[in-house]
Amino acid sequence: MKTTRLICILFLINFISCKKEVTDKTFKIFHLKPNRVYIDTTAVNGKFSKRRNDFFVVKNYDINNEHHKIKIDSFVVNHVKKDFFLIQNKNVNWRLTFFKYGDGIDEHTQHEYDTDYTIHDLFSYKKEIGSVYFDTREGYRGSNYTITPDKHTSSHRKIIDDYFNTNSTLQYNIKQEQKARGSFNPYTHKQDTIKVIAKFIKRVGGSKIQIVQYKFLEPITKLITLEEDTLNIAYSIVYEPKEFPEKSMLTLVKDSANVGLKNYYIFPDYNPEKGIEPVNK
Repeated sequence: MKTTRLICILFLINFISCKKEVTDKTFKIFHLKPNRVYIDTTAVNGKFSKRRNDFFVVKNYDINNEHHKIKIDSFVVNHVKKDFFLIQNKNVNWRLTFFKYGDGIDEHTQHEYDTDYTIHDLFSYKKEIGSVYFDTREGYRGSNYTITPDKHTSSHRKIIDDYFNTNSTLQYNIKQEQKARGSFNPYTHKQDTIKVIAKFIKRVGGSKIQIVQYKFLEPITKLITLEEDTLNIAYSIVYEPKEFPEKSMLTLVKDSANVGLKNYYIFPDYNPEKGIEPVNK
């Protein structure tokens, strides 16, 4: 009799454990705190006066399941609806970044900024599912989803697009800000491009923004003044190339950011594919 009772108890425990495992496979999104809000009271040259980042972790996400991406799109719309950041502020941008659940990240993990480099390892770009970007100059700027472990795709998602196109308050605020800014283009510095012939030296690395070094050989479009012949060029990890040609014609943009590097440039839109043309030796 005792043996039968013990078998029944063990069966019940095993049944409950199995049910729990099935429940744990539910798709869930958790908001990680704190958000990061950076305020620049002297924003000039196209910079935003306030920049905000929200962080999320997605449990049981399948990279090949389009329906999961649609669920994230819907979540983003609902998150924006509940928050008045884009409506109550002018000249701001807002990025929502989603990470994969596990490997140290769960619903209780804090996304602290500017603590130490362990946070960059914990929230590595390799764990990112994707991100969505907004600003008050144009509205919805696009979504970036990881489609394979080493590739990303940037596009406008229909659910988010439809919300922004039909939200009269957001559209009105965007038009008012564009009108107030007049003909000033906040991205004019990106149009000031140069072309040079350069030789690849090495990848320096970084987190989301990577640095690669080239040795300047000769100008193509115009003369440039350099303190030394090493070019420090930034690009986004989203467009990480497998390799850099040894000798190339580079299209570069003089970036306004002060990062403490000499001869600091970026590839157009931080995309090496738009800035590198191999040159035969």
